[in-house]
Amino acid sequence: MRRYYFPIIHNGHLQPDEEGEMFGSADLAEQYGARVARDIGSDPEYDHASGTVVMVVDGEGANIARYGVCGGSLNGDHWAEAVAAFN
Repeated sequence: MRRYYFPIIHNGHLQPDEEGEMFGSADLAEQYGARVARDIGSDPEYDHASGTVVMVVDGEGANIARYGVCGGSLNGDHWAEAVAAFN
């Protein structure tokens, strides 16, 4: 079992995941990240113009997957700022 983290970029701002979750494989962690993105997108109060992205990061800090929440996108400046803040 390894710990994976699921920070979220929302409106160009990073919301870190400091606790993470334990999974037996990166594939299971990626599936969980995709489910989190789907769950956020299915919330009736979710602002689809916010450009939300759920990242999947392993315990060593490697970004192994990114899942965009349907309905929005980050512009290049906000994406670069959010990723820089995470690293």
